Amino acid sequence: MRIVTLLISITMLLPAVLSGQHHYERIGERLDTVTIRPNELSVGVRSAVFFRNNEYDARYQKGYTLPGARVTAFAAYTLPAASGVRLSLGLSTLRYWGASRYPAGVAYADLPYWTDHGDYVRLRLLPHVQATLKPSPATELTLGTLVGGSAHELVEPIYNPELDLTADPEMGVQFRGDWQRFRMDAWVNWMSMIFKNDRHQEAFTFGVSTVTRLHSGERWQLELPVHAIATHRGGEYNWAQQDTVHTWMNAAGGLRLSYRPFSQKPTIFWGSVYALAALSSGGHFPYERGVGVYGSLGLELEHFSFRSDYWHGYQYVSPFASPFANALTFGMKPTANRSADYVRLYGGYSHRFGQAVALSAEAHVWFHPADSWTMSHALELTMRISPSFLIAVL
Repeated sequence: MRIVTLLISITMLLPAVLSGQHHYERIGERLDTVTIRPNELSVGVRSAVFFRNNEYDARYQKGYTLPGARVTAFAAYTLPAASGVRLSLGLSTLRYWGASRYPAGVAYADLPYWTDHGDYVRLRLLPHVQATLKPSPATELTLGTLVGGSAHELVEPIYNPELDLTADPEMGVQFRGDWQRFRMDAWVNWMSMIFKNDRHQEAFTFGVSTVTRLHSGERWQLELPVHAIATHRGGEYNWAQQDTVHTWMNAAGGLRLSYRPFSQKPTIFWGSVYALAALSSGGHFPYERGVGVYGSLGLELEHFSFRSDYWHGYQYVSPFASPFANALTFGMKPTANRSADYVRLYGGYSHRFGQAVALSAEAHVWFHPADSWTMSHALELTMRISPSFLIAVL
């Protein structure tokens, strides 16, 4: 299986893009810099059917498979106010074939609320409630279900995009803006609240992702991205657990340079470099301070994307990071490794069929220089079907 996967991956991997065509980009969730049309009643479905196989080096992370589907069905109504108000109501679910636990991934491994065997079995349904206000065409305030996950555009040593396939929809409050020279996304994701004598912890995440366009020409573009995320576990009512308060903060800042050689073709070469820092309190993990450096090269074509990454971290810990970014080994309990590094090659194919259907395939290969260049790899196939229908203009 490893040999076959490696051969498939090598045919796709040239040095090089996590681009706007990457399949994690979800249809209809980019910030629309237009006014919401009032008095429209519509229904829609956002669905992703996926199969991801992770063959990881067991010393760093045990491999697992994610075959399943995420579906959100909703009705939306828009009202006139400023540049528009939209209220969406519906249901959301994530289901893995052959599994009775939810979620089956490792996104919430440190929270008893998601790891107790009596919780979240069989089919799991969550309400989809989203209220969106557009104070202006370039800004958007959202309460309830957020535009979350990989749509925040955080770098992978802070946030693993695979969480789109494993994590709960984010709920809380979010502000997004997209101006000529500056783009931002700030949010609070309230993951878990508690009452007296509850067995789990209170949990929430605050994040901000910004991009400053230093130069935006016809061919060359230079950007300054800054990312930060703070994850908190705590709760004054949780008396049964002594280590009730933990906070992890991760930040990244860097430069991203892109070049478009042909004005009439969707071809982009790009490179980026980031410096990262980690800060924590509460003693849950063995390290409370850490640093890292993350560099990438990419090539983006109309349907294909390629990239190569290098990561080196020293005592770096991020609860939502890609599995090989942390200076930890996750077994029965986190084990300290002090440093972590990898070289990752990526190749992806994506194709849109109209505005509502997207098919994508991708391959990853990670090499671990500190461990005699041992290898991990992953393959994924995803189809996203996200139609929407206008019912009436009232």
